[in-house]
Amino acid sequence: MKWTGWMTWVGFSLMVVALLAGVAYADPTGNADVPQILLGFTFDPSPVSYQLTFLTTDPVAFDAAYYDPNPACAGIAPLFAQLFVFNLEGLFVTQVNAATGPLGTPFSSKYREIFVALSPGTLGAGSYKFTFLVRDCANTKSVVLPELLTFRVIAP
Repeated sequence: MKWTGWMTWVGFSLMVVALLAGVAYADPTGNADVPQILLGFTFDPSPVSYQLTFLTTDPVAFDAAYYDPNPACAGIAPLFAQLFVFNLEGLFVTQVNAATGPLGTPFSSKYREIFVALSPGTLGAGSYKFTFLVRDCANTKSVVLPELLTFRVIAP
């Protein structure tokens, strides 16, 4: 059977829901009074597919789930969200503003999606690590992924 665009999108959406299912019904691990970025991953936006290796001619998309327990921030976007990319030696490569949006049903208003896509050719061939930096809506706390996540870009 040949996969069509909508089949790929449905498959990807089901994968994301499965990965985040534990996040949806309980507060995150650790101190539940602290904003946290719970999950981060890379994917190819066309067709949508989770992956860790990209061609230099591919767009590279980044996604994460953000949790903010502050009742005053429920349903309100964080002050800002940014993507930071480093090479494996820890040298800064790029910084990009990220968009945020509600995760929707069955997630509560404490959870938001953080996402950004880099255009093809933005990154040269090599291995990279990334993290998101998010500033809460009350402008009092900043949070990053608990560890830098690795992905690779190769020449076609």
